[in-house]
Amino acid sequence: MPFEPGRTALVRHCRGGLIQAVRPCLVVSDDADGVLLWLPRDTPTRTSLFADGRPVRDVPLEERFTRPWHTGPGVWSGTSVLEWIPPGEPWHTVYWFFDGAGRFRNWYVNVETPPVRWSGGFDSDDLELDVVVAPDRSCVLKDEDELEAAVAAGDLSARVAERTRLEASAAIDAATAGRPPFDGRWTDFRPDPAWPRPQLPADWDHPVVSTSAEGRFGASAADLAE
Repeated sequence: MPFEPGRTALVRHCRGGLIQAVRPCLVVSDDADGVLLWLPRDTPTRTSLFADGRPVRDVPLEERFTRPWHTGPGVWSGTSVLEWIPPGEPWHTVYWFFDGAGRFRNWYVNVETPPVRWSGGFDSDDLELDVVVAPDRSCVLKDEDELEAAVAAGDLSARVAERTRLEASAAIDAATAGRPPFDGRWTDFRPDPAWPRPQLPADWDHPVVSTSAEGRFGASAADLAE
C-alpha cells in the first residue's frame, strides 16, 4: 500500500542482514511516478560506525570491509535532501541537495539494490558507487575505490560490481543528456513550512527485509518482501 503524504518513512541501508544507516524522511508523494521523500537538515539519524565505534569514513579502505558495520546516533547536517525512488525495481535512487537557504545545489545518484518496501519504509544495500551531478549536468563518478575495496574483501561480488558500474554509467548518460529526472524537475522544491522534522520511531531497528545484492539477481521485490 502507498504511504500517506506527511508520514515518516525510514530509508535504511543494510548489508548481510545488518542495518548500517537509517534516515527518517517525510513522504511527499507515493504513486505510479515513484516515491518522493524529504529529509531536512538537522534530522536525527542512525549513522554508519565500524565495529570498534569509529565512523566508517575514518577507517582505511583496506580495513573497512573486513568487519561488520553497525549504527550509532547521528544527525543529518549541512544540506536538506529530496530523495526519489523511481518506480519499478531500479538499482539507484536520486537525491536533490539543497543548501541552508533552500537553493538547489546538485543531484546525487546513489547506486543501491532496488529498495524493498516494508511497513515502516524502505530497505536496500548501498553499493558504494555514486554519481555527483552538477547543475550544469556535468558528472563525477564517486567512490569507485570503495567499490573496488568491497570486492577485494569479498563483501561484494564482481558480478554485483559490474551491475553497479552499469547503473552508474546509465545515470551519467541520462544526466548529461538532460533526460528525466535531470530535466529541471523539483530543483525549485520548497517544503511546506508546517511540516514537522521527522524523528526516528521506536521500531527503526525492525528486522531487515531486503536481501544481499547477490541475491537480487533473479529475484523480484515481491519475492524478497515475503
